[in-house]
Formats: sequence, C-alpha cells, structure tokens
Amino acid sequence: MTELSKEELLAQIADLSRQLAEVNEEKADLEIMLESITEHSTDLENQIRQNNKQLQSYIQQVEKLTDAAVAVENNSFEPENLAQVTAREDELGNLAKVFTQMVQTIKTREQELEELLKAFGRFVPHEFLKFLQKQSILDIKLGDHVSKEMAVMFSDIRSFTAFSERMTPQETFDFINAYLRYVSPEIRGHNGFVVKFMADGMMAVFPDSADDAIAGGIAFFKKVKAFNQEREERGYSPIEVGMGIHVGHMMVGVVGEQDRLQGDTLSDTVNLTSRLEGLTKYYGVSMVISGDVLERLSHREQYKVRFIDRTIVKGRSEPITAYEVLDVETELMQNLKLQTLPDFAAGFQHYCNGDLKTAQACFNQVLSANPLDKTAKLYLQRITQLANQGIPENWRGIWVFTEK
Repeated sequence: MTELSKEELLAQIADLSRQLAEVNEEKADLEIMLESITEHSTDLENQIRQNNKQLQSYIQQVEKLTDAAVAVENNSFEPENLAQVTAREDELGNLAKVFTQMVQTIKTREQELEELLKAFGRFVPHEFLKFLQKQSILDIKLGDHVSKEMAVMFSDIRSFTAFSERMTPQETFDFINAYLRYVSPEIRGHNGFVVKFMADGMMAVFPDSADDAIAGGIAFFKKVKAFNQEREERGYSPIEVGMGIHVGHMMVGVVGEQDRLQGDTLSDTVNLTSRLEGLTKYYGVSMVISGDVLERLSHREQYKVRFIDRTIVKGRSEPITAYEVLDVETELMQNLKLQTLPDFAAGFQHYCNGDLKTAQACFNQVLSANPLDKTAKLYLQRITQLANQGIPENWRGIWVFTEK
C-alpha cells in the first residue's frame, strides 16, 4: 500500500469535506421537501375531509328532496322542510326551488278543483253520484242510470201561486230557499236524495226501502212545523204542504244532451206518485201513500195509517189504494181520526156497497166527533152527488178523477 503524502491526505480530506457538505445540503433540501410534502399531505387530508363533509351534506340534502317527494305522495309535504336545499345556489338548489313551486301549484289546482267539485255537488248531489256508483261528477255520462224498485216522493206547497202573489220575486226566492233549507236535509238523513226541485216542490227517491221514505216524510213534516213556528213568530202566515209516496220499478239516471245533463226519473211510478200528491188537497190530508208502500213496510206497526180511498187517477185505468199517514198530523187530530176510525171504515164499506143512507150516517158520526175531518166531508159530498145522479152500474166504490 502506497503511503499518501500529507498533501494528498489533505486533499482527500478536503474532498470528503466537500462531499459531506453536499450531502448535508441535499439532506437539508430533502428535509425541506419532506416538510413541504407533509404540509401538502395535511392540506390534502383537510381538503379530502372538507370534501367528504360537503359530499355528506349534499347526500343529506338529496335525501331531503327524496323525502319531500314521498311526502307529496302522502299529502304531508311542507315547503319549510326543503328550505335548506332551496337556499343552495347550485343545480340541486334550483331543482328544489322548481320542485317546491310545482307542488304549491299542484296544491292550488287541487284546492280549486275541490272547490269546483263542491260547487258542482250543489247541482249533482253526492248521494246521486254514490247511487250511480261514480267517484265524482267527472265520471258522469249521458245515459248513466240505475233501474230497480224504489220509493219516490213528491211534495209541494199548497196554493203557492196565490201565496206568492203577495210577495215580490226576491221575497219569493228567499222564501223558497229558506223552506228548502229546512226540509231537504231530512231527505238525505233518511237515505234518500232529491232528484230535482220544482219551484215550491221537489221529487226525491229512496233507493233502499219504503221505510226510509215514510220515516223521511214524517221528519220532513216536523221540519215544516218548525218552519211555520218561525214564520208565525215573525208575523207571517203558516204554509200547508202536500206529499205523496209510491213505490215501484223505475229508472233513475242522467238525461238530456251532451252539453246539458240533469238527473231525472223515468217510470209510470213517478207519474202516479205525482197524482197521489195532488190528491192530498182533495182529501184534505197532508201525506198520502199507496197500498204498495204499505205492503212493503218492514215495520208497519210503527206508523198510524188510515185507509181513505180506492181511486183511479187521471191518466190511468187501474185503481190505486190510498192511505193517509196520521203521524204527520197534530196529536189531537191523530187521536180524533183513530177514535173515529171504526165509523169511517164502516162508512166506506156501506159506500162501496151502495148503501148511501147508512154510509151517510157513519160519516156524519165521524164529523160529530171530528168536525175538521175533511175526508169525511168529501165522502158526504160524493154521497149527495151519487144520490142525485144515481149509482153507476157495477159500482164498487172506486172513484174516478178526471183532473190532476
């Protein structure tokens, strides 16, 4: 091994020192670089952490928008639930704003439609739609109908034309509307519905049973009594109402033309019911029902009924049996008519047999106990007419009306 000279050794030491210095410089640069990488790594971690928070917030707000859509389906949406999302200035915020506006517009339209359907419901009652098995008036079509056996009711105010002559047109309208507000709910309250109003009268049907019609008619007259009490307290005269009820097969549905529809009933049953109602003024009674109604009552014993006639009304060839429902009369009149019922029935039987003298005595007996029995008075008038004109051949006691 060659021994280095002092100068060479110094030179090598100097070279090593230089290399060491360079290593130290590189080490310092590396430390600076590592420090920078550490800083960048921390910034990156913070950025990732921040982005995760933003992403999580974004996801949560997307979920709020999804929940809002579900709430709309459940009809429980509240705009306040999306306030945080709609405050965003990005596309999600714009979507939330449009969504909220659309929901509010739909709700407004639904409210308007609901109000419109309620308004139409005043012309086409809900009970009529239910009867036709329709969800709404939008489902109604020309020709929709139900055909079955039903009870039908006609009612009107007696002598209304003369009664209304004392009123102005406005007073007439106010009177009619006040009266109908009183009595119409009793029809609905007994499973019936008004098919149509006819000035001072109405036609209603009871699809389920004759019992509903009778009970509804009795409740109807209780309301008339309350209406009259109110009128008398205000200094006005009371009104008298006549009502006829019959039962039979009929068709109830929608008639008219494509641009003008209305509910109506089509049947001879309807015409006969109208005739029965018209007969109330001849017999001087308030409520007349047919024998068909009486036969179909499930609880006939609940009502006080008096047979009044077998008659052929105008437009028909077959006789119909008519009964008076006493439950709509005052308690005093009910008791008097029930008390005189045997004499009345005997009088009618003698009348049918052509024994006019005995029939006259029976009806006079009725009037001696009850001078206000207008039906008994009617039979006395008939007896006088038959005595003067002679009893027709094949007389069976069936009176033929030539007027409505």
